[in-house]
Amino acid sequence: MDNVPICRVCGSPQVKEVISEERELLTYHVVFCPYCDLIQTVERYAELSPDYVDLDASAIDESRLWSQGGEHRLQAFDQWLAFVSRFATKQSPRLLDVGCGTGGFLKFASAKGFLVYGFDASRAQAEYAGTFFPDVRRASSLDAYLKLLDQPDLKFKFVTLWDVFEHIRNPVSFLQQLAEALEPGGLLFICVPNGGAIPWKIRVHRLLNRPLDLAPWEHVFYHSIRSLRKCIEAASLELVHSGAVACYPRPLSLFELCRRAGFVLLRATPSLSPQIFAWARKPFA
Repeated sequence: MDNVPICRVCGSPQVKEVISEERELLTYHVVFCPYCDLIQTVERYAELSPDYVDLDASAIDESRLWSQGGEHRLQAFDQWLAFVSRFATKQSPRLLDVGCGTGGFLKFASAKGFLVYGFDASRAQAEYAGTFFPDVRRASSLDAYLKLLDQPDLKFKFVTLWDVFEHIRNPVSFLQQLAEALEPGGLLFICVPNGGAIPWKIRVHRLLNRPLDLAPWEHVFYHSIRSLRKCIEAASLELVHSGAVACYPRPLSLFELCRRAGFVLLRATPSLSPQIFAWARKPFA
C-alpha cells in the first residue's frame, strides 16, 4: 500500500493488513482495525458496488427472488418482528427498507401491517419491487429517494438495512442521514455479515477445501458489534439491542450442514456468529 490507511470508522492509523486481492487489474487491500474490530477494504474504486448496481433485468430470476424473500429469510424476519412488536404501537407505522432489493422484506412487513417504503441502488431490482410497492424508487441515498417521492420531510418509525450496510462506503455519514429521517423514538435495524466470524470461517473453508471469497470490491466492511456501536453513536443514535441473526437456510450440502451448525452453536456468542444485528433508537427531543 502506497499510503498508510486509517480506519474509516474510528480514525485509528493502527490497522493491520489481512489479505490483498486483485480483480480486473485492480488491487484491493483488506485491513483490520483492532480498536473497533472492523475489517475493511482500503481502496474505493467505485462509490457503489458495480456487480450489484449494473444488474440486468434478466438477473431477477427465481434464485434471486428466493434468496431475498421470506422462504429463505423467514426465520430472521420473524426474529426481527418479535423485537419490533414491542414498539409498533400505532396503526400502520411507516417503515423504510434501505437497499430493498426485489422487495422480499417489504412483502413480509406489508403483510404484518406496516406502511412500507424502499429504495435500492440497482435499477433492475428497484423496478421489479416497484411493480408491487408503489413507493419504491431506484436511488443510492435517502436524500435522492425523498426527492423522487417529492416528500423531503417524510419521517419513519422504522428503518431497516438487511445485508446492505457492509456495502456502504461512508457508513457514519450514511447513518447520520437516515437518523434525520427517523421519528423521535424511531428505531433503525442493521443486519450484516460478522467480521468476527472471518477467522473461523477461513479454517472451515480450508477444511472443506473451499476458498473463502471476501469480495472486497462489494463487501467493503465486515462489521463487528463494536464497530456498529461506534457508527450508531457517531450518528447520534443509541444502541438498544444487538445479537446473532437467525440462520438463512440454503439447500442442503455438507458445507451447509456445517454452516447451520455454526449458527446454532454460536447463537449465544454474537461476537463469533456468522451474522449479527444491531437495533438503534433516535432519542426523544
